[in-house]
Amino acid sequence: MDRQTREYLRGFEQAAVLVRRVLSDPPSYKNARSYVEDVADLHVRATDLLRRGIAVGCLSALGR
Repeated sequence: MDRQTREYLRGFEQAAVLVRRVLSDPPSYKNARSYVEDVADLHVRATDLLRRGIAVGCLSALGR
């Protein structure tokens, strides 16, 4: 597995941990779903694959 693939998958894994944590203990934000959407939006335009993995992981958790 190459470095880029590992970074992307690591980002996806971090998103899974984040989503699990947010859903189990929602932040004092609008709601957990909005929080995850905003995290995805923050990272979706990134050039590095770690952040793109986070965005895709968050969007996948939302069923997109």
